[in-house]
Amino acid sequence: MAKETIKSTLPENHSKKSQKAFEIYPRILTFIAEGKKLSVQDIEQLEETFGERVKKALELIGAKKVKKYLFTPSGVSRWVVEGHEHAYLTLEHSFCSCKDFLFSSIMKRVIPSCYHLLARELAELSGKFEEIIVADEQYTTLIEEWL
Repeated sequence: MAKETIKSTLPENHSKKSQKAFEIYPRILTFIAEGKKLSVQDIEQLEETFGERVKKALELIGAKKVKKYLFTPSGVSRWVVEGHEHAYLTLEHSFCSCKDFLFSSIMKRVIPSCYHLLARELAELSGKFEEIIVADEQYTTLIEEWL
């Protein structure tokens, strides 16, 4: 039986890089969520699709820069990724407060994810993140800091 890779789960008829990125992104997340490990070939496919964002995302995970803040007693959680310049608020599959996400993902629709959001998704799916418990009273202060 042939080993399944991310590339083997993609249709063959991708003509535009940005279209391919928007198609592969949810498949990457599903692939990892199913507990499949990324091979060197998979990482190369990610790099081909997302460019330097993959390397930067993996570096953030390795440097333990992905944080899940759990507010108590409410149980509300917020994910923050510490980038090179700031800490950025990320929302699952859909948002990062950085400029790259605003310009490349929302305005130009070139790529579905900045490297912060990619790092957050990969860290959550692999369990490689730091959980920080804070009081609900700190919520507003922290949100203002992240935005």
